[in-house]
Amino acid sequence: MRPACRIGDTFTYTLQTTDEMSAARFQDSSPPVFATPFLVGAVEAASARLMEPCLEDGEMSVGGHVELSHTRPTPLGWTVRAVARLVEQKDRKFVFEVACFDETERIGTARHTRFVIDAEPFLAMVREKDASPREVR
Repeated sequence: MRPACRIGDTFTYTLQTTDEMSAARFQDSSPPVFATPFLVGAVEAASARLMEPCLEDGEMSVGGHVELSHTRPTPLGWTVRAVARLVEQKDRKFVFEVACFDETERIGTARHTRFVIDAEPFLAMVREKDASPREVR
């Protein structure tokens, strides 16, 4: 039986932004601000960490969908936090609403879906893929 996770449970993930997290890393003409792909990572990290106590032995969680609005810029070197709240859970599907902040304001919101999977079959699939020739099929 799956350990209990309650609707409304929250987890806050915090990260210090660095020069390597610049939007300019992805597009030369972008300003030197915290890039959206790293905000997605913070959303996933907050949600995944919230799920950890809900997993049974041999299970892991994987992201399935992210809908994100990144609405305000954050200077590099600032702290960003993502606050995930569990809003829905059915069987192996978990849905989170995530509020994202920097040191002065809300910088975005997200809705993120994660799924519980059995770790070993998934990792076996990764190993098999890694051992196969790398050509597009």
